[in-house]
Amino acid sequence: MSKLIRKKHSCNLRRQGIDAKRPVFLNRRMLGNTKISSIAEPISGEYRTMKIRKGEDSLELLRKSNISDVEVDEIRRLAGEDHAKLYRLATRKRFGEPNAYLRGCVRFLGREFHIDRRCYIPDDYAHELAERVILDAPYDGRILEVGTGCGWLSISLKCERPDLEVTACDIDPNVLCLAMENAKRHRADITFYESFFVDDVRGHEPDCIVANVPYGGDAEYSARELEERLQMPPIAICDSEGVIAPLVELVSSIQNRGWHPRIYLETGYLDQLRLRPVISSCCHYEHVRNGDFGYLVMQL
Repeated sequence: MSKLIRKKHSCNLRRQGIDAKRPVFLNRRMLGNTKISSIAEPISGEYRTMKIRKGEDSLELLRKSNISDVEVDEIRRLAGEDHAKLYRLATRKRFGEPNAYLRGCVRFLGREFHIDRRCYIPDDYAHELAERVILDAPYDGRILEVGTGCGWLSISLKCERPDLEVTACDIDPNVLCLAMENAKRHRADITFYESFFVDDVRGHEPDCIVANVPYGGDAEYSARELEERLQMPPIAICDSEGVIAPLVELVSSIQNRGWHPRIYLETGYLDQLRLRPVISSCCHYEHVRNGDFGYLVMQL
């Protein structure tokens, strides 16, 4: 373009109130009969193609990283036709985030509970413990859950047994907010307390205490399980004081209150020999094992 033409072009732009040295934002008056879609379509089409390619490449990378086909297929289902979401989910998975967090919910006893990184991911096999409490709890009895997390267990008990007066506690106020959201969603009338074990719980002595508190840490975890455990709240995983330290502290906390309830305690893979410090002060106990899952029923 010659200097004369450039000068004339600049003058025409200035007459329209446009600075030739600044970026020009087109409007309909400036475009005339030009269709805006004809300008945008080539760009958006190329962008969509890039997103599709990036999403598919990410899934392939996950497969090469020993992520199971089941998990990869679920990520694809969660994203649906949204390729940008597919890429985001695949990236989060590449950094070890469990599918349950990507999904944002878990199911327990036929109900859906919202979860996120504030809480430990509930174990499905704990339904055996829940079903035992549902059967054993006295009519109109008082139930206290210790370490409620997202509220899945206490809410399930209340929904299955509306006659029960259910209270739940947790040391983490952030996860209690999540539990209260789930309780509201399921219309479960539950009282929540922020408490160190049962130390700070107010009200009458419960008839039953049910707990799924952190323990262990020395099981034979797979590389994937170890990676996913790093994504969960450290306080909900295990105690640096020892494998069974939280279980012993829970029993001590109950004794300090002068309570004598029946205690239902999830113990997972721990055998009776390792649980001896927990049951040593009990007048009666029953240890139930089913493969890698187990629980104690104790009477102080």
